[in-house]
Amino acid sequence: MITLDNLLFLILLAIFFNTIINLKKMAPEEQATWPQKWPFVSVLVPVRNEERNLEALLDSLLKQDYPDYEILVMDDGSTDRSWSILEKWASRDSRLGIFQSQELPPGWTGKNWACHQLSQLARGDYLLFTDADTVHHPLALKKAIASACQKNSHLLSALPELEARTWSEKLFMPMIPLALVSLIPFFKLNRRRGRSFPVVLGPFLLFERRAYLECGGHEANKSNIVDDIALARRASECGQKITWIDGSRFLRIRFYTCFHDLWTGFSKNSYEAIKGTPLKVLLAAMACYFLFLRPYLALLNGLSQAELAFLPLLEVAIISLTRFILAERFGTSFAWILLHPVSVIFSILILINSCRLTILGKKIAWKERWYPLP
Repeated sequence: MITLDNLLFLILLAIFFNTIINLKKMAPEEQATWPQKWPFVSVLVPVRNEERNLEALLDSLLKQDYPDYEILVMDDGSTDRSWSILEKWASRDSRLGIFQSQELPPGWTGKNWACHQLSQLARGDYLLFTDADTVHHPLALKKAIASACQKNSHLLSALPELEARTWSEKLFMPMIPLALVSLIPFFKLNRRRGRSFPVVLGPFLLFERRAYLECGGHEANKSNIVDDIALARRASECGQKITWIDGSRFLRIRFYTCFHDLWTGFSKNSYEAIKGTPLKVLLAAMACYFLFLRPYLALLNGLSQAELAFLPLLEVAIISLTRFILAERFGTSFAWILLHPVSVIFSILILINSCRLTILGKKIAWKERWYPLP
């Protein structure tokens, strides 16, 4: 008879092997499969109050080793030095086009409106929507386009290297690859029937232009604050192929720089990202407890009684090895693997807070605007 401990061990083992398999599937296409003719690409960047990030972003985009592309940046009413920085860089390179957003219409979020305007200005066969807090390796465009062409993708997204400097970043950021690589069965990414799991991240969304228009683009989800997941769901509903690749070798991002921004940023989108209900939040919390907290408690209990708790020790080893592999790939801290239970509790609290804000109908401040959570 299978006990609960045995079942949890088997599930953790399955998660470990799922991580290995998914990382292999995520490998981007290399030079041997690069297309003979590179399509024209429009790199589209919505910007609002990004003076801290713009210099590094623009420098990396203008250094792309790609033969045919344009960069269009939409300033969405920035109140800092963003526009003056854009003007300085645009005067140096004709490939960079800069624009100021029209007034935000009712029912739109700022980012969706900026991206929609950029899509109408773009001339590319492919549209790459990327965020201002990203830094791109010179081969980023080539690797992404090669993967999209080789895999016949309509929408391609990449999981970047995750830069983390503060304690809150080091605690939470490793949970992103754990959730998006280890816990999702990739064979369900593009299912035409049954439950599909469209996996994307907003900092890097490469759309085939025709596919973007067919699924309605940002206009179809104009009020949704979690724009990347909403776009992926629309693409999936339209039968389009979504590809999820490892971008850690060509893309780097630092999402947030302090606890407040991280807590607010992920509280605004965690609940909607899982298409949440209170029951889903409860089930997610229970699953996290049994899979990622209970083994540590059992191990501590055994040690306190001077006994060797072999199965909990094995479970903790599997969790730590999974975290180690992900940390090595996506640039998160190795030392903080020891605080894995604290990271899990922190993630659950963010999800619960996101659920609370949504159920109470709260608005959340983001980029100096107030938005109702969906």
